Amino acid sequence: MNQENIQDIYEETNIEYISIPIKCYSKKGQYKEYSYQHLSSVLSMGNIEFFTLTVLLGKCVVKERKSVEGGVEQFFKLTKNNTRKDEMTILKAVAVDEVNNPFILKDYHAMRKIWIEYSYAGFDKLYEWYKEGSDELKNKLSEEMISCFDENLVE
Repeated sequence: MNQENIQDIYEETNIEYISIPIKCYSKKGQYKEYSYQHLSSVLSMGNIEFFTLTVLLGKCVVKERKSVEGGVEQFFKLTKNNTRKDEMTILKAVAVDEVNNPFILKDYHAMRKIWIEYSYAGFDKLYEWYKEGSDELKNKLSEEMISCFDENLVE
């Protein structure tokens, strides 16, 4: 039986776009407080960084996925520069951890579903913190992520 090399599978995984629920999207020029564009600008993050942050919040803080049933998605095209970023490694690791199987790296649609659902849950949590006090958002975010890291630290 010919076993595939995990490194080869990882490297051949081409992620061309990420997506967010349309509920969280606002068109260029429109102001909508409950939007990826608004909160990503508050945190001074690009699309891929912000998407990864919301996925991690969903996975590590909310600890559950949120279905986006019936929703339409807004796609962000990733450039070749994005595909080698740390964020892509983190997203792939989240998918592998979720199913406990590295071969999910061959199923882009399954990975994307995991990411979108965690991102949606994480975005809601981030927005909740933002409403509590936008000035303290970065501090709250730092505290929560450090706490999650400490909880999951393997000695």
